[in-house]
Amino acid sequence: MRTDADKSAKRVGRQRVFHGPSGAVRHRGDSGRLESESRASRGEFSVMAAAVVEGVVAELEQCQEQLAELTEQEANELGHSAGEQIAAAVVWSRIVGDRLDTSEVARMLGVTRQALAKRQRSGSLLGLRGRATTWFPVWQFDTRERCVRPVTADVIAAFREHLGDVDPVLVASWATTAQDEDLGGATPSEWIESRPDHRRLIESAHRAAARLAQ
Repeated sequence: MRTDADKSAKRVGRQRVFHGPSGAVRHRGDSGRLESESRASRGEFSVMAAAVVEGVVAELEQCQEQLAELTEQEANELGHSAGEQIAAAVVWSRIVGDRLDTSEVARMLGVTRQALAKRQRSGSLLGLRGRATTWFPVWQFDTRERCVRPVTADVIAAFREHLGDVDPVLVASWATTAQDEDLGGATPSEWIESRPDHRRLIESAHRAAARLAQ
């Protein structure tokens, strides 16, 4: 099942992107290269899937008695549920990138959870609701100075100007998607980290939001 976050990632940016189990493959018009990359991706996927299964089995070994009480159907349903959660976490990580949870951000900024929620509502901080916490993409923080980068509010304002109460996932997805035309192939998060002049970044945010509003 394709998640809302996955759909958002495919809408943002100008390149054609195909999403497979091991990530995104950009279309280059070369079917041979794509086929080769696909085979490599399947190989990488098999290795990663095996590592995930190994970790899950290690955890399950700690509750063998409880598992023994399950019926085969219950065990099957539990396995599918666990697989869905793992897949969702992988997709989430690829779209949002590096991130901090509510406790980490509150501690870094020296503020309360209520203050973080207020900043999100005002549009000076981007937070994505997760399970029992809120995730905050790292690119919006100057971790050395322990503060929120001022450009964060400008980016959020650009999206809100065109889309109103915009889904934070859209903004986070845009921030981790290469912008070939606007930023020379860099992602907005990379641009924020490496460029002191953010005018082109804000203009890119406006153009992306305007396209999504059409």
